[in-house]
Amino acid sequence: MLVLPLSGSGSNKLKLQAQLFTMALFGRKKRVHRPQSPYRGVSIPEQSRRISIESREYRIYKKRVERKLSWYERLARACEKLLKASFDKKTEDELAKAIDFTGLRISPQAPFSIFIIMVFLSTIASLFLFAFAVFTSPFYIVAAAIGGLAVGYYMLRYPINLMKSMRIKASSQVVLAILYMVVSMRISPNMERALRFTSSNISGALAWDMRRLMWDIEMGKYYSANEATTDYIAKWKAENEEFSEALRLIRESQRQVPGTAEKTLDEALRVVLEGTRDRMKRYAQDLQMPVTMLHMMGIVMPILGSVMAPMVAVFMADSITPWHFILGYNIALPIMLLWFINNILSKRPVTFSQVDISKHPELPPAGSFMVRSKRSRAAIPVFPLALLLGLLLILPSIYYFSEHPEYMVIPSKVVDGSVVFEDVDDPDSLFSLTMSLLIIIGAGAAMAFFFIVSNIQRSRIENSVYKMESEFELALFQLGNRISGGTPLELAVEKARDDVKDLEIANLFELTLRNMKTFGMTFENALTHPKLGSLRYYPSRLIQNVMRTITDTAKRGVQFASESMLTVSRYLKSVRETQEYMRTLMAETTSSMQFQAYAMAPLVSGLIVALSQVIIQVLVFLGRRLDDIGFQDVFGIDATKILGSSSAITAPMFQLIIGVYLIQVIMIIAIFVTKINRGEDKVMQWYSAGKMIIVALMIYFLVVIGSSMMFGSMIEGAMATIASS
Repeated sequence: MLVLPLSGSGSNKLKLQAQLFTMALFGRKKRVHRPQSPYRGVSIPEQSRRISIESREYRIYKKRVERKLSWYERLARACEKLLKASFDKKTEDELAKAIDFTGLRISPQAPFSIFIIMVFLSTIASLFLFAFAVFTSPFYIVAAAIGGLAVGYYMLRYPINLMKSMRIKASSQVVLAILYMVVSMRISPNMERALRFTSSNISGALAWDMRRLMWDIEMGKYYSANEATTDYIAKWKAENEEFSEALRLIRESQRQVPGTAEKTLDEALRVVLEGTRDRMKRYAQDLQMPVTMLHMMGIVMPILGSVMAPMVAVFMADSITPWHFILGYNIALPIMLLWFINNILSKRPVTFSQVDISKHPELPPAGSFMVRSKRSRAAIPVFPLALLLGLLLILPSIYYFSEHPEYMVIPSKVVDGSVVFEDVDDPDSLFSLTMSLLIIIGAGAAMAFFFIVSNIQRSRIENSVYKMESEFELALFQLGNRISGGTPLELAVEKARDDVKDLEIANLFELTLRNMKTFGMTFENALTHPKLGSLRYYPSRLIQNVMRTITDTAKRGVQFASESMLTVSRYLKSVRETQEYMRTLMAETTSSMQFQAYAMAPLVSGLIVALSQVIIQVLVFLGRRLDDIGFQDVFGIDATKILGSSSAITAPMFQLIIGVYLIQVIMIIAIFVTKINRGEDKVMQWYSAGKMIIVALMIYFLVVIGSSMMFGSMIEGAMATIASS
């Protein structure tokens, strides 16, 4: 696209710019007098004659606005066409603010329409189940009604929850935003320039929010950047008070003399760092009770409650089926735990930006493992290998239970309106339990293999970047110190490389120096070249944004570059100290959760499975023995009606249910621990889950087999003695 220069002066120039801006924005075909151009008389293609006056911020803003409708927006619009409703003015105002903040393209009344339609559909479903007796148990009817109400309420609150999520994610860029604004204000005390510079360098939800603020300034919604900043401070005060206070200090620094202004800017960064530290400290203190509740609700109570499951399966064999246990342990409990964990994590103050390795040149494709040779490299998909591993372990069990299905699910029939289970004797119950265990081991091994192998190389790159970020502060100080002494830029980079040669960050200077010497690049190109730039191998937003900031200030002179390096280095030291303090605060919580996943949960689960087999055998044997000795004739009570002639659930089936729940709990704990430590880090989250699953299933397998052998031989001996007497 060819950009024609606008010549002229005074009011004529302003009128022309306003007319061109109106044409570009609204597409009106209005004839405008064009000034003389150096391109006059040159044949220019028609599509290249348009004048581009769109700013970068507007292009990003327009791209966000012109995106496709999300699933919620499509659902909301469809429901609003069917029914328009609004019954709470306060909630409607709250929804309007949330919709405006998130950029959802719906009306504030649309969530009410979704809520009413969801409740109506759940009511119809409940009445259908009741009228046609699809399920005789009232549990399913109540569950359908409550489920519809819960889904409707979730849809109603979705914009508000999305706004909270966006604000929390935006908070991860708060420290960097203040850092960039401080650096910009040190170079040029202009608030609009600082806002524009910051919005161009940060990312995520806060970048979108600040670019929208810049667009409002350009559109004339605000008279000046100071007025816009005032509204922006009020907007963020409720969510992040230290961010608002830091913005206020930065704004006030414009009116101060240089010496006082620098102290005010330092105070702004100190405020946001100390505020972030205090928020995290309070969160760590408040986290003790939720973690204890998570331990009790997610591990101790469900697993100890499973002690009662064998007795329930025997005493209530006519009304309890394995599906009740599956619904409770493998569906309801995990959903409750995920909801509880998300509620805890939603209050976590997100402190610093995440490492983005998506553009690293050595990154393997998602779900693959990179194999390298001297001349080439190839990406091997991990999923087929994981599936093959799981099938090799599971197929023997599938064959065994296909030959003996009664060992997994006891056959039953209805006699006189009650369910009667057939009397099934398993001559080798330990072998059946082992075959059942192989299903869990196979599924867990396949999942762990996929999680570990597909993420191990990615996790190494991430850890390397984290380490480089911790070293970046020292490297930046050395380079700035060299330049401040009057050393030429190329020689300063070489000297700084030698100063930090024992650190991994030294490779950044090595690659930059190679580009400058070998290819004759400038300092900026040596860093940011799309194919050869050294920053390609350092996919850290922090490193890349800071180095781009420095190259931008270097255009004004090496002295400005040196000052910005030393300033940013000092600030990064404070940021790193804050990060280390937060890791120390959360260490006790995360180590406790990891111990539960690695040892406590598999140990207790294994003991419960082994004991369940013993309890079922003892109760069924006791019922048969009482029936044999004439208990009904003496007391008039049928012992088999109380204890049952058999159990509704077998030991292999019970093991499957507990084993699946164990894997689910381990994955939930891995998600919790990772989000506490690193935030939304999917690579480390699944990599940690894979390691936890491997260790936990090994302990679980050994405990189940060992305990079953020990208790089984004791119980069999005792029952044989009783039977012979």
